Amino acid sequence: MNINKIAYSAFIAFVASLATLVSIQALSSSERDAADDDALDPITLDQLAEHDGAESCWKAIHGRVYDITDYVPDHPTDEAVILEWCGRESTEGWDNKRPGVPHSPRAEAMLEAYLIGRLVDEDGEPLELEAAAPTEEGEADSDPARLSPAEDERLHRALLGLPLDGRYRGVFGDGGEMQVNVQFDLRDGTLSNIGYRHLAYRGVDYRRLDEDDDLYPVWEQHQQLVEALEGQPLTAIFALYEPERLAEDIDGYSGATLRGNKVHSAFRDALNRGVYSWP
Repeated sequence: MNINKIAYSAFIAFVASLATLVSIQALSSSERDAADDDALDPITLDQLAEHDGAESCWKAIHGRVYDITDYVPDHPTDEAVILEWCGRESTEGWDNKRPGVPHSPRAEAMLEAYLIGRLVDEDGEPLELEAAAPTEEGEADSDPARLSPAEDERLHRALLGLPLDGRYRGVFGDGGEMQVNVQFDLRDGTLSNIGYRHLAYRGVDYRRLDEDDDLYPVWEQHQQLVEALEGQPLTAIFALYEPERLAEDIDGYSGATLRGNKVHSAFRDALNRGVYSWP
């Protein structure tokens, strides 16, 4: 019995010592990270936005900036997926490889090889991410894992083959070029908050055209497409195959130029990917 007590005491002492070492190491690591960040080159959001394509792809994640240009060809998914995050703050995408599932520790270790700077505001101060606001019902109520099979509406819709409520993002690409990137919310089968995160063709970024540009009407027509779908049932996306039903004044621009079928493909891609973020 005495031997067992001695062994137990020794075990407790070992665990306590190990916990202390881990705490000290974590504290030292945190201090070292802060010191390392101070030594990094400051990069503003405007500077980050200049590197938004395959030829130069920078991403900001948790306040640090990474130049992943060399990694883009090796990324395991379609190139358009990773190019979506170039030139912008990308923490949301990094922490949600799939809804609620972050990238792996192995991916984090690989990412550090591409570290080039720290994200700052115009005054050179570090940019901090705001914490996600809790839902009105409370965090516990929004967690489907806490619900029984009889109460979990997401489970019901999934098993019935119905799209889940949430925010969706999808892309259409051709020849390695992302042409359309749409985002929309779905609530009880109804579309809302539809917008383009990217709309380009043959090097022309339609979202950045001036009103006096010859191709500006095409941008207006694409906006009319999503405006017509706002508040409509999800099945209304099939009208994109006949864009003249949704957009005005397309006589001067053919249906092929309007490319409603590509917008439709981006919607379908979003649904195939599943919910990007929960309501």
